[in-house]
Amino acid sequence: MKPESLIASAAINFGLAFIVLSLFSIFKKQPSNAPIYYARRLSKRHHIPFYHSFTFSRFIPSVSWIRRAFRVTEDQILQIGGLDALIIIRLFKFGINFFGVCSVIGLVILLPVNYGGQDEPSRVSLSMDSFTISNVIRGSNRLWVHFICLCFVSFYGLYLLYKEYDAILIQRIQRLQDLRHRPDQFTVLVRQIPLCV
Repeated sequence: MKPESLIASAAINFGLAFIVLSLFSIFKKQPSNAPIYYARRLSKRHHIPFYHSFTFSRFIPSVSWIRRAFRVTEDQILQIGGLDALIIIRLFKFGINFFGVCSVIGLVILLPVNYGGQDEPSRVSLSMDSFTISNVIRGSNRLWVHFICLCFVSFYGLYLLYKEYDAILIQRIQRLQDLRHRPDQFTVLVRQIPLCV
C-alpha cells in the first residue's frame, strides 16, 4: 500500500463522516422529521421547540448536539431511550475503549518492531510494507512481540466483554424488576386449543 492511497482513503472517510453528520443535524431540525427523531418525547406529550416558520438557520448544520451527547448519563439514556438505546451506547463505548488500546499498542509497540525488523538496511521503497509484519524476518525473536501483543489484546477484549455483559445484565434485571407489574412484558404460550368446526 502506498501512503497516497492511505491518505486518499482517510480523506474520503472523513469527508463522508462530515457529510453524514451534517445531514443528521439538518434533518433533526426539520419539524416534519419530529416523529422520527423525537418519537418517545412526542408519545409522552413533551413539547419540542421548533422554528415553524421558514428560517435559514434550520438548514445550517450545527455541532452543539455533540457536546450535549457526551454529557448525558446512563440513567438519562435509560429513562429517555430505554434499555436498547443504553446497550447501543455502551457498545460504542466498548469499541472506543478496545480500539483505543489496540491503536496505542500498534503505534507504540508494533510499529517500531516492524519498522526495525530487518537486520540490514533494506531497499528504500515508497510502500508501507516496512510498517507491517512482513518486514520481520522469518524465525526472528521479534515475532514473539506480536504474539504477546496479540495475547494481551485478546485478554483485554475478553475482560471488556465480561465487564459489559455484567453491567448490562444488572441493568436488565433492574429494568425487569421495575416492569414486574406490566403483563405486556411477558409472553404466554397457549397449547391444545380445541378445534371448533
